[in-house]
Amino acid sequence: MDKMLLVLERFAPEAISIIESRYRILRHIYYHEPIGRRQLCKDLNLSERTIRSEFDKLKARGAVTSTSAGINISMSGREMLREISEIIPSMLSIQPLAEKIKENFSIRDTIIVPGDSSEDYLSQKDLGRAAAGYLKRILKPHSVLAVTGGTTLAEMAAAMNGSIKMNDVLVVPARGGLGAGLKQQAGTIAANIADSLGAQYQLLHIPDNIEENTAEMLKKDIHIKNLLQLIKTSSILIHGIGPAMEMADRRGLSPPVISMLKEKNAVAEAFRYYFDEKGNIVYEVPGIGLEMSDLSNIETVVAVAGGKKKAEAIKAVLGHGKLDVLITDEGAAREIIKNIH
Repeated sequence: MDKMLLVLERFAPEAISIIESRYRILRHIYYHEPIGRRQLCKDLNLSERTIRSEFDKLKARGAVTSTSAGINISMSGREMLREISEIIPSMLSIQPLAEKIKENFSIRDTIIVPGDSSEDYLSQKDLGRAAAGYLKRILKPHSVLAVTGGTTLAEMAAAMNGSIKMNDVLVVPARGGLGAGLKQQAGTIAANIADSLGAQYQLLHIPDNIEENTAEMLKKDIHIKNLLQLIKTSSILIHGIGPAMEMADRRGLSPPVISMLKEKNAVAEAFRYYFDEKGNIVYEVPGIGLEMSDLSNIETVVAVAGGKKKAEAIKAVLGHGKLDVLITDEGAAREIIKNIH
């Protein structure tokens, strides 16, 4: 594949430009259907003539359809978009970034989508779609999948469009709820993924930020104890990563704790743990769910996070060494490998 792209770059660079342009158009239709031609022109800053020409070509290949409401992507077009999404990173010279992150942080795999989700909300949707595609590839019969909350993982759940059915899979939240929007709750995400897969799910109906004494008391409840034991048998964990201070604010941590986090130079948070820039854990929020010590027993630990603004946080979690797969975007990846030789 890389050799073919190299030949294309030397012999017919315009072909790569055409593919990239057509990919952008099909991707935009996918996220905004039904959409009119004029809106496409405006959103993508392309001429009406270009959009009309590309629409005709995509329609001739069965990728899109047109109704009075606007342009829609067909099932064939969705498959085309999935396939082209797999080679776009190589075409845009993103793949070397992935290899460099894999090599320097000794992780199993790195998947990078184009763009910067700090600046382009569609890149965040691409992250979710890439995570959903990866999850479909690694799910096995009788898997127990644990997920955390967050906007990016909510996009992943939305991208699990029911193309595969695995009714013997169990989906569970890796932790309780953060009290944010319902769609971003770990329990909601777990339920949505399970519905798409036709799988089973169980929920943890407790908040994630509770007092330590309360957490210890709840762990003794037989129902919660049994569910915790089940969560700890997870074979796959998919979690987000956030900047430390932003997550501390969302969790409503007390001023003394926030001051302590600043003193210890906390830069990242992932499922209740706060990390400094070297990947050391500097604080753990009391709660119920997966613990850091459980990760060594999980077959595949996946982090999904992107955006230049999150690069420092992602790098810190990578440095902790408990990650197998990173799914991120180009904006974060380029920042992560800065000063790495």
